[in-house]
Amino acid sequence: MPKIDHDTKEKIFAAAEKVFHRNGFKGTRTTEIAQEAGISRTMLHYYFSTKEELFQAVMNNTLGVVFPHLARLMEQNLDLVQLVSLMIDTLCDLFEAKPTLPSFVVNIINESLDVVNMLATNSDDDFPHRLEVLLNAERQKGNNIESEFTGEDLMMNIYSLCATPYLGYIYIKTKENRTDEQMMELMRQRRQKIKNLMLKCLMK
Repeated sequence: MPKIDHDTKEKIFAAAEKVFHRNGFKGTRTTEIAQEAGISRTMLHYYFSTKEELFQAVMNNTLGVVFPHLARLMEQNLDLVQLVSLMIDTLCDLFEAKPTLPSFVVNIINESLDVVNMLATNSDDDFPHRLEVLLNAERQKGNNIESEFTGEDLMMNIYSLCATPYLGYIYIKTKENRTDEQMMELMRQRRQKIKNLMLKCLMK
């Protein structure tokens, strides 16, 4: 039996991410991933027995890296301003490293209800609830937090403000005749604007 090789696993992850992004979940064949990774299909199936298993591993290697980091932030007893700022930095760092991830997630969600159910079943994301608890604690301290603003609102607003520009990345780049370096600088400049906007929305 072959020995587990972490370099080979990383090559498979990179190839799978590329092929899944290009073809979607349904349109991807494990043969294509093996070819992209430069390995045999037999070797691919030694590491991942099914396409579903590999897809879940790819998602865990991207969003799965971020969720534990966000969870740790929430355990650090940060004030609301610090937490919101660091959550935005965390998501912006992820999308800067993987700029096609937001469009990939949208395409996958629109492609198959089965995939959505698989992701939801395997996710232990309780961030909206934890943010709700934090917002209520801030209100009890007498801080002027908008009464109708929920933890779910906060999570959706942060994610959408960080992710949406990447959905229009190619269009914005082409329309404004920007290079990739200029686009990344634009995205970096948006961080503080997102933070300022979120705090204005939160506070009365």
